[in-house]
Amino acid sequence: MSSPFPGMDPYLESPHLWSDFHTTFLVALRKEIAQRLPARYAAHVERHVWIHEPDAEERSRRVRPDVLVTEQTESAAPSAGVSTILAPLTVLLPALRREGQVYLKIVDVQENKVVTVVELLSPSNKHPGSERETYLTKRLDYLASGTNLVEIDLLRSGSPMPVAVDSEHSADYSVLVCRAAELPQAGKWEFSVRDPLPRIPIPLLAEDGDVGVELQTCLDRTYDEAQYHREIDYTQPPPTPLREGDVAWAEELLRTGR
Repeated sequence: MSSPFPGMDPYLESPHLWSDFHTTFLVALRKEIAQRLPARYAAHVERHVWIHEPDAEERSRRVRPDVLVTEQTESAAPSAGVSTILAPLTVLLPALRREGQVYLKIVDVQENKVVTVVELLSPSNKHPGSERETYLTKRLDYLASGTNLVEIDLLRSGSPMPVAVDSEHSADYSVLVCRAAELPQAGKWEFSVRDPLPRIPIPLLAEDGDVGVELQTCLDRTYDEAQYHREIDYTQPPPTPLREGDVAWAEELLRTGR
């Protein structure tokens, strides 16, 4: 069963669905891209990993023994000749591995180099906090290293990612395509909840141009294969309210099944 909406289904923005949708959509997008890539490229699904330095309170919460030694009873006395060797110092390992969200990367297999990164924004990217700041830093790293960036925003809540000059109106959703060779210029596709997702270019190395991908095809496949209609109650309003002018349109769409 397909979504009743012609484009992005606003009910997929629900917190209890988003994490699964985020991963499933990127897997579907990877399939679409991989089918169109020239032979020298490959598409990989990866996960961000951050090294996090905990504060003193967090370190104290996280100190747990790997081996637990308990007090023995008299009947279980140690054998003669066995002694305990104490370490001269007790130390803490401060760095913690923290896994973040999934993303997609296009690799030049001949040079073993990342050419393009595709990011699907999550709620944590669009709301103030450390995860937004971490993502913005990573975003700058992509651009500074000459990596092409495709940034897909299918969330209506939160603050959009910053650009130097934005459009005068606020769109529901957007896709930003930054070709490393064209910086600081970038292409931006904006669309509403009423519009199908656009066909976008995935930039490769300059000599190989782009590959075109239908985002709506990826969305439809994601929705159908995950059977999201079983988890969505369309009799209730979407988790993020629609614009005033779209409420009646959505109600009629759901009432008639398109």
